[in-house]
Amino acid sequence: MKRKLLFIDDDAVFCNMLVSYFGDEYDVTGFTDPAEAVRFIGENNADVVVTDLSMPEVDGLEVLRAVKSGSLDTDVVIMTAYGSIDTAVEAMKQGAYDYIIKPFTTDEISLHLKNLFEKRRLFEENIDLRKFVDTKYRPENIIGESEGMKEVYRFIERVSQTDSTVLITGESGTGKELVARAIHFSGKRKDRRIVSLNCTAIPETLLESELFGYARGAFSGAAADKTGLLEYADGGTIFLDEIADAPLSIQAKLLRFLQDRKFRSVGSNKEVAVDVRVVCATNRDMGEMIRENRFRQDLYYRINVVSVHLPPLRERREDIPRLISLFLDGRKKIQPGAVSLLCRHDWPGNVRELKNLVERMVTFTDSDTIMPDDLPPDLLLESFVSDGDLSYNEAKRKVVDDFNRSIITKSLLKYEGNVTRAAEELKLDRANFQRLMRKYRISSRDFKEQPPDGVTRAPGKL
Repeated sequence: MKRKLLFIDDDAVFCNMLVSYFGDEYDVTGFTDPAEAVRFIGENNADVVVTDLSMPEVDGLEVLRAVKSGSLDTDVVIMTAYGSIDTAVEAMKQGAYDYIIKPFTTDEISLHLKNLFEKRRLFEENIDLRKFVDTKYRPENIIGESEGMKEVYRFIERVSQTDSTVLITGESGTGKELVARAIHFSGKRKDRRIVSLNCTAIPETLLESELFGYARGAFSGAAADKTGLLEYADGGTIFLDEIADAPLSIQAKLLRFLQDRKFRSVGSNKEVAVDVRVVCATNRDMGEMIRENRFRQDLYYRINVVSVHLPPLRERREDIPRLISLFLDGRKKIQPGAVSLLCRHDWPGNVRELKNLVERMVTFTDSDTIMPDDLPPDLLLESFVSDGDLSYNEAKRKVVDDFNRSIITKSLLKYEGNVTRAAEELKLDRANFQRLMRKYRISSRDFKEQPPDGVTRAPGKL
């Protein structure tokens, strides 16, 4: 859709020239009567109004005030003679986006407009991104109907309205960062930054300067001051993932920051005060870390003001079908038997492991429906062995039988019972294909289109 552009100038020749020049690129309307233009603007939306400053009866400042009283989203560019620059500057104080001095070339005003529309595009994208983020990280978008997850929702609702330091615990892949972001975007800091730092992803020698920043000359190669993430997140939230793995030297400096909300950059004597909410997460046993003197007990008390534990996926299996549906996102269907098998898996990698598996199945499954035999062989085998009633060899035979039965059924279904074409697709000899059909008691008649009522057909052959 073309951007809507209005030109207002009492010089009819000049106004028509502008309309003609920009008519191919924009949806352009021109006015030589500013009063008529003001009435038009009151009834129609416009992205940009370009108006002359000096006009009889209604001047550019009056046009500007009329535009801004009707829509704060419409930008105004003032065209002015050199001697009226002071008035043009006053127009910018009243809300004009820019001014351009007459006489100007079409290239000059074209550049002004391109810059303005690029600014609007970035602004609109930022609004869309903010809406997307606000929607994505709402607590209700964290999937789960289990009691454990309902408690997590209640926790997010309560704690998001405070500035309390939060500790999130849980196994890897349970969604700790998602909860941290839900806390941020549900609270009063949602319009400010949330900054994430994984304490295991950065070498110890760099972690301090990454978190607290450094001063010029603090060490070899420090040619300029560097702002640390704590200062960068001022007014917002910092999420310290895997906090238990932070070195003891960093723990001591974090403790001082949490006590005073001030810190010194590496190599600096100047204290910096910031207003940052701290959310931490770990998959470690903090009690064990403290007993082994790998984590400071006093820091633990500082970060554990309020805490929540995310249950592993194996403890909330009732949430697995909804998670599968979420990750499939309508790209494919999944057969109930496959869902049942996935619900029996223990998911040591939790939600992250499930998401990755669904992505692989979507990529490598040729049909529109994911069947049990589309699951990884080790997962299938595990599901049968876990029954406890089958030996390894018996479970293996059962997996093979189920695979053969499923793939033959799918192929016959695809070709409406045509054995020859089904066998060719599977690259099997027709006789071997028929032998497998007899073994698993599969009849091609079950896949053929049924005749209308009252019509009989001669028995077909396999």
